[in-house]
Amino acid sequence: MKKLYPLLAFLLVAAIAALYGLDHYREVQEKQREQTAHLLSRCVNQGLLSLFRLQANDWQERPEYYRRQAEKLEASIGQLPQQLLDGEPFVEWQSATEICDKLTRHSNLQHKTIFRPLGRFASAEMRDSRTFKSRGSLRRRLRTVNRLNVAAQAADRYLDDLRMDIHNQLEDSDLSGESRRRALAEIDSEVLDYYRDGNFSRKRVDAYLQRVERYFKLLAENPESYSLRGGSLFFHDRDLRREIDRLNNAIIQGEADFFGSWTQIVQRQQRKVQK
Repeated sequence: MKKLYPLLAFLLVAAIAALYGLDHYREVQEKQREQTAHLLSRCVNQGLLSLFRLQANDWQERPEYYRRQAEKLEASIGQLPQQLLDGEPFVEWQSATEICDKLTRHSNLQHKTIFRPLGRFASAEMRDSRTFKSRGSLRRRLRTVNRLNVAAQAADRYLDDLRMDIHNQLEDSDLSGESRRRALAEIDSEVLDYYRDGNFSRKRVDAYLQRVERYFKLLAENPESYSLRGGSLFFHDRDLRREIDRLNNAIIQGEADFFGSWTQIVQRQQRKVQK
């Protein structure tokens, strides 16, 4: 019997060591999941902050501002892993950085889709009356209007598309099921729950663009019906003049509301959005 005591003592010590090792492993796993979720929530938040800076831009003053913001977003995202990692890199950390890089690329592409045509639309070239009779200029103007129609669709679905992208990237990643659930929960509770769709009105934007398209088409299709004098248009056709005046007045009156819509794609609030 006495010979069994050392063996029992050894087994007891081994069991305690195994339990300690298991607890330590679980603690390490939990800490890694926490770091992974925090990295991804910060990544998503940086993309939304970039959107807010783009929403606040004066596109007549800075029509190419989306380029600068894309560079700034990439730079800030590139610094996140070093800022947030506590300890040595681990496998799921690398997966999280890859997800973040993809989300950032997609955000910048979405921002370009939305704001690049808006910058071109706000440029002086769109309103240069000296080129109203040019078919080539008409094609470029209509191309900008068509791209703004696509931009309006993207702006109208911004948060829905962002949520879908986050879900898809996590599902296609090498993260464990528990890490995915933890990341999604933190992205929602720390970031997305504080954002909601803004007052962007696709209906009013579409109506405005239809008037602009009609205005430019009438001018390009009736070059003999008006002349340009000192930067002003003089019409030889009364019916055309009335239609152009009607459209021009509607465009001028709706301009502030049109550009205002693009400043309200997404809104942030202090309290979580009630689901």
